[in-house]
Amino acid sequence: MPRKLRFYRRFCPCGHKPARAGFFTVFCKFLAAVRSNIVVMAEINDDESLVKKFKQGDESVFERIVRQYSAEVAVVANRLLGWPGEVEDVTQDVFLAAYLGLKKFRCQCSLKTWLFTIAINKCRSYRYKRMLRRRQTIPRLRLRMPPDADKSLMDSETVERIGRAIRGLSAKYREPIVLRYLQELPTEEICRILGISENSLQVRLSRARKRLRTELAELIEE
Repeated sequence: MPRKLRFYRRFCPCGHKPARAGFFTVFCKFLAAVRSNIVVMAEINDDESLVKKFKQGDESVFERIVRQYSAEVAVVANRLLGWPGEVEDVTQDVFLAAYLGLKKFRCQCSLKTWLFTIAINKCRSYRYKRMLRRRQTIPRLRLRMPPDADKSLMDSETVERIGRAIRGLSAKYREPIVLRYLQELPTEEICRILGISENSLQVRLSRARKRLRTELAELIEE
């Protein structure tokens, strides 16, 4: 009998939920954490090889880094800024900063973590500049939904409303939400990107979820 099946039958003898559900849940989380650490270590080893080649003068390596991570960086920027017109500029700024600073990169974290950290800082800068521009009064266009709007339009409206609620959070709470639930990054990596402790991260996530529940109360009730 396969080891995995023997283990499952030991805690789930009749095909039902295991008697020690708490232990089983903790054990599964432990296995997931181990797999995550293995993936991160593999990424760091590959990153060290790329950075070493770059420091030795092989700048073509940077093209590979851009191809590998530009899409993810752009997604993070879009989710943090919520304004597609700025995403391309931010992404370019991120990789320009990465190019200029790569020779000083010590591989204490993965390249993706490092790039996300740069992206977070660039997004903060762009949001601040946007806030200054908003001092000027800008008229808003109000669009009316046609009476025969179908369900797909309503669904997209709901998605847009959720997006607006997330973008409406302050950076302190929006960044953890985006990295944890939209980018699905592990806790340790998020803490490293934001430069905060795990306890601080959990507090911010809890407060952010509370604010989103209040903002989206009608959708939750539905």
